[in-house]
Amino acid sequence: MVQRLEDVGQVKIAEKLLPGGVPGWVVSDKAGNVQKLHSLMNQDWTLPSLWVMSPTNSCLVLGSSQDDSCINYQHAKKAEVAIARRRTGGGAVFVDSQALFWVDLFVPRTHRLWEDDIGVASMGMGGVWKKALDSLGVDCQMYDKPFIKDSLSELVCFAGRAPGELLIHGRKILGISQRRMKEGVRFQCALTLGWEPEEWLNLFTAESVRNLQSEICDAGTCVFLDRNDVLSSFMKALTLS
Repeated sequence: MVQRLEDVGQVKIAEKLLPGGVPGWVVSDKAGNVQKLHSLMNQDWTLPSLWVMSPTNSCLVLGSSQDDSCINYQHAKKAEVAIARRRTGGGAVFVDSQALFWVDLFVPRTHRLWEDDIGVASMGMGGVWKKALDSLGVDCQMYDKPFIKDSLSELVCFAGRAPGELLIHGRKILGISQRRMKEGVRFQCALTLGWEPEEWLNLFTAESVRNLQSEICDAGTCVFLDRNDVLSSFMKALTLS
C-alpha cells in the first residue's frame, strides 16, 4: 500500500541547521524516510526557509491524487522500494539519495520572491536554479511556455513541462511544484543527478506503461554534479536573487 502522509507521525528524522548558508534564510538539512519528509510542515514563516532533503530510503512518490492502481506492489516489495504520496499534484517521481537533489523552499507572502501569479513565481524560482547551474557550467534552457499535461505526465512527473522548469535539449533536469497556503508558498524542487528510468519502470504495472517506455526514458536526463557543489551554487544564487 501507499504510505499516507498521516501514517508517519511517529517516524523520526534527523535535523541540523546549516548556518551561514543564505543570509536572511533559515537553512537546514533534514534526513529521513521519504514519506516523513513529505509530511513535514513549516511551523515558522517569520523568515523564508530552505530545507535540504536527505532521503534515507528509495521511494516512488505519487502525486496527491494519482491512482495507485498503476503500481506493481509485488515488484516494489521485492526491490525494497517504498511507495509514498506527496501533497502536490502530478505524476510519480523516483526519489533516491544518489539520483535526486531535492530541496523545499518556504517563501512568506511578504518576501521579495513572493509572486501572486503562480506561473511568474515558478519562472522566478527557475531563474534562481538556472543561475546556479550556469555557474557550474551546465548549458540548460528554461521552459517558458504554458503547462503541458497529458496522460504520460500524469503517470511520470518528468514527462510534463511547467514554467520555470529546466531542460537540456528538450529533456527535463529540474522539476518545480508549489503549494500555496495563507502564510506563503512551498516550492518543491527536484534536480536529477542520475536518470536511469529502466531501474524503476518495473515499479509500474505492465499495463500502465505499455508502449510508453521509450517516451518515459526520453522525457528526462541528468547533470553529473556533486551534491555539495549544487547546494553551494544554489545558495549563492538564492542570496543574489
